[in-house]
Amino acid sequence: MTSACLVALLWVFGVPPVAHAQNANGEIEFTRQGLLIVNFTPLAGADSKLGKRAADAVRSRVEKLVNKREVEIFDGFVLSERMAHAGYGLDVVYSVGDIRALGSTMRADEYLLATVSNGPKGFRLSGELVLLRDERLRQPIVEAQNTRLDSAAALFAKSFAAARSQLLWQRRCETGLRENSTSRAITAARQGIAAYPRSTIARSCLLWALRQSSAPARDVLAVAQDVLAVDSTSYHALESAAIALDTLKRRDEAATMYLRLVATDTANLELATRVLYSLVVGQNAKRAEPFVVRLAAEHPEVLVFVQQKWRVAYDNRSWVHAIEAGEDLIARDSLARSDSTFYLKLGTAYRAVNRHYDEIKTLAQAAKLFPGDVRIFSLYAQAIKLESDSVLARGLDNFPASAELLALNGKDLRARGKIAESLDATKRAMEIDSTMAEGRLVVAQLELELGRPDSALATLRRAVAGGEDSTLVAQFTLGKGNTFYRAASSSKLMEDFSLAYRFLAFADTLRPSVNAKFLVGATAFGMAQLALAESSKTKDKIEQCRLVKLGADLLVVASSGLTQGIQTFGEQATQSLYFLSQLEPYAAQQKLQCEPWR
Repeated sequence: MTSACLVALLWVFGVPPVAHAQNANGEIEFTRQGLLIVNFTPLAGADSKLGKRAADAVRSRVEKLVNKREVEIFDGFVLSERMAHAGYGLDVVYSVGDIRALGSTMRADEYLLATVSNGPKGFRLSGELVLLRDERLRQPIVEAQNTRLDSAAALFAKSFAAARSQLLWQRRCETGLRENSTSRAITAARQGIAAYPRSTIARSCLLWALRQSSAPARDVLAVAQDVLAVDSTSYHALESAAIALDTLKRRDEAATMYLRLVATDTANLELATRVLYSLVVGQNAKRAEPFVVRLAAEHPEVLVFVQQKWRVAYDNRSWVHAIEAGEDLIARDSLARSDSTFYLKLGTAYRAVNRHYDEIKTLAQAAKLFPGDVRIFSLYAQAIKLESDSVLARGLDNFPASAELLALNGKDLRARGKIAESLDATKRAMEIDSTMAEGRLVVAQLELELGRPDSALATLRRAVAGGEDSTLVAQFTLGKGNTFYRAASSSKLMEDFSLAYRFLAFADTLRPSVNAKFLVGATAFGMAQLALAESSKTKDKIEQCRLVKLGADLLVVASSGLTQGIQTFGEQATQSLYFLSQLEPYAAQQKLQCEPWR
């Protein structure tokens, strides 16, 4: 017989009258609560009649322990009679749906959901107190075990009655919340916890009150953890813990709590959707991916799951899952089909897994749908490399002011050896969009390839002034300066050393380093040697003294840089410093002879 039939029959037989609980002044504070204790569920092959025997034994003992003005325990005999009229046997094991229907019809407020087993160590009773108005509010009862059923029932009934001691305070807590008095709600909840230290129900109300009062996330988390220590699947505690951990930016722990939360009700798609959004917004895409992939597979009709699968997989660069979702969205989602960025991302995903035909097909379709979107055309141009000349030409005809296409054209021209044309195209791209990443570094490289090092150095200075990453510029400049230094060491020409020196000195001002300082010192030493050697050859006394002064000044620079490079460059630095020490007396002597000519 269905739960609906049970409800209908029980209405025919009526429900017990409602009494009211009174406070210390004799005034009515709360309506008397209805408590439903149905047959326990026998476990591990226990006798089917054991469930009713256990329920009757516990019910009779609870009746003696609770305040009858506060709680009405539905009579077991009356309950059995009514169930018999509804078509149920006396020893029936009730489903949760049956209990809910029965409790709703009889106007119950609480029910005991319990099990019984009979093993080598005797009878074991376990269960939880559940509130019918919110079945996610539940209190696990301390297990009872004894070789005799009545003794085990007595222990269990005592634990059950103790657990109920929190409920008066729980109701006062909820009253405080309804009346927007969070301080009163918090006080009542804490009194409920004091009455029953293992409390999960009163603590749940405390969680609500703390959150409503905007209490610190750490305080909310601490209370939630206390609940979870007793009931690891508590919905309200898992939800509060997840939100608190998110607030504290403990993202991975928050994700664990959210996934535990959704596991408490796997059939609840509204909860699954809420948890999914919480994971995504909370920057937990990695943890969200397995969850959303499963949701999309189990519920392909729910478009939001496919949309989130696309978003999460793309963010994670999980290209296979992203393509699965993307292809589904193209077929079913009109919003995706109207978004040029979606096509751009799907094309990128295809390229990442070398599905070039699908990439070109998708981008070609997008180019027709969004003829004014230069990003689509630019990616399309890259996709069909074999036709790049004609595609780029058409693209530049349509979008002559596109920095992206100009930069792409510059890259293509360089690959074909047309360096001057590549430089012009890249400069035009930079004029249109000065924020292009590493754009000025490309310009500097092209200027160097055209033999224009001074122009390249000026471009690098503008790059730093324009906000380019100074670390990248320093690395680029240091590398080029090192190349020029090696060339100068072979040519022994002052202009070559001078060029290397300018690049290396600029790199050192951007990002000082041992490498840069050593190379500056080595270059300065090479220049000093050439200047002093040339000074001995010239007959023009003024020019001779200019070269001597230049050489002596460069020796000072060289000494500083070479000294700082001793630990890293070892013998090379030590040897250069030795030769420098031999040259310094000569430079000093020559400077003295030049004093009259100053």
